[in-house]
Amino acid sequence: MPMKNLKKSSFTLIELVMAIVVIGIVITSIPMMLNTTTNIEEINSKERSFFNAFALITLIQTQEWDENNTISDNYKKVLTAENGDDELKCLRNGTIQLANESGADCDDNTTSHIGIDTGEDENDVSTFDDVDDFNNYSLVVNDINITLKVRYMDDLADYSAKNIYFNENNNIISGTNLKFIELNITNNLNHKNIAILKYITSNIGNVKLRDPDEE
Repeated sequence: MPMKNLKKSSFTLIELVMAIVVIGIVITSIPMMLNTTTNIEEINSKERSFFNAFALITLIQTQEWDENNTISDNYKKVLTAENGDDELKCLRNGTIQLANESGADCDDNTTSHIGIDTGEDENDVSTFDDVDDFNNYSLVVNDINITLKVRYMDDLADYSAKNIYFNENNNIISGTNLKFIELNITNNLNHKNIAILKYITSNIGNVKLRDPDEE
């Protein structure tokens, strides 16, 4: 009985070289894939941090400008800023006056101190009623930490100029017409700073329109 020729299966030199090349490509791609994964996580982390930071800014915007704006109907009053620019003094001249209490109104109450007030809890934002109550407030969401600083800002400027500039670095400890809010966003895992958001609020009061039902 004739014997069949048995062919032995084996790699050719070209196939071996190609296999080595493919393995090499895969190995060199691993760091890039890991780096891509890390970058995606960093992007997601930044997106979450900005979402929470802007939500916090929105919450701050709903508060009164100063504690003394929360007294009675003072929400619409422009307060007296003892260290404010003379050009920004609140005067009746130039304000809009209709038949009733319309337009910005001036009040003899001065601006108050920065920080929480009597009856407020520094850890409970539901007790806050003006923007500077958020000074030193901290919010932690997953691996993101958001801390806030609120202070008075120097409002001295050339108000006759086309463009008005303020010096945000001046450390004013009491009443001007500007409050400077800074949100510092950091990653708790690597302690890296993600972003710093800055926001300025003004002592402009609110406008009260005439109620047609009022006599």
